[in-house]
Amino acid sequence: MRILEIDEKENLIRLYVEDEDDLWVLHLILEKGDKVIARTTRDVSLGKDSRRIPMTVELQVDYTEFQQYTSRLRIHGIILDAPERFGIKGAHHTVNLDIGDEIVIIKDKWSEFALEKIKRQAEKKGKLLIALVDFDEYIIATPMAQGVRVLAERSLPTPNKENEGIIEENAKTVAEEIKSFLLSLSTNVLILAGPGPFKEIVARHLQQGIKLYLDSVSSATRNGLNEILRRDIIDQVYRDYELAEEVKVMEKIMENISKDTGLVAYGKDDVQKAVDYGAVDTLLLLEDFLASDKREEFDPLLEEVERKKGRVMIVPRDSTIYYQVKSLTGIVALLRFRIN
Repeated sequence: MRILEIDEKENLIRLYVEDEDDLWVLHLILEKGDKVIARTTRDVSLGKDSRRIPMTVELQVDYTEFQQYTSRLRIHGIILDAPERFGIKGAHHTVNLDIGDEIVIIKDKWSEFALEKIKRQAEKKGKLLIALVDFDEYIIATPMAQGVRVLAERSLPTPNKENEGIIEENAKTVAEEIKSFLLSLSTNVLILAGPGPFKEIVARHLQQGIKLYLDSVSSATRNGLNEILRRDIIDQVYRDYELAEEVKVMEKIMENISKDTGLVAYGKDDVQKAVDYGAVDTLLLLEDFLASDKREEFDPLLEEVERKKGRVMIVPRDSTIYYQVKSLTGIVALLRFRIN
């Protein structure tokens, strides 16, 4: 995400959408009543004919729809301003926001939470590819703000004495697919891991120029993927990537719960009490609460956490910690100090 313009007097921010994660963040921060200005198309009657005409409109947001792992955010609302000749002011309309589009967002008041989400997204580094490989299987994935996206998950011909060359053939096959995904993601950062020496064989078939990090995991499966996400290597490669941080925060929370340290609060009332004391270090909140009629109830709490120098982390539905957070009421905080 690139910030193109900030007009504090008009409460306006102009943004350029660079990838799917940007769309996800916009989905989180856009609220009912916000105004957006963006390019769109609309069917317009021209005499006896009807044509889809490109135009720029100002829309008052009703709600947004985001389909995970797509490159489109749908913004539904009422047209406040559009070219006069089309006579569409006051009509319902949907702006389809894609990668490569610009959008202007105008709020009556920008919350600390929304500003911080935009700032962090604008500062994010390039994408990261993770490949877990073994002699007979592999899985390739990329972390995204909305969760981990599995790009490929395949079996390989099993090595045998009759065809010892199959190992090199498998390594070449995996290396070529890795290179293809690195190209499509426009990244050269790769974590290559596995339970045995096959990863080193694959590494030999990868060209120079790739920022390669080797590690070991118990299997080249989704379980291995969850394992690698908990490793320090993620921080080494992607220190500001929220997905890895969420997992680590959750581990600290569970450790403190097991030790009964008093440094965890969960449930809205207890978390609000901790926020009032300025005790919240990191707050985990399920995205469900921002995509429902509960949003207005939680927004002031999120803003207060950010204002008191705490951090808010929104947990998407396919996060590896989603159900752990849900089991703790969907809102849980790691505290700086005990409040009881």
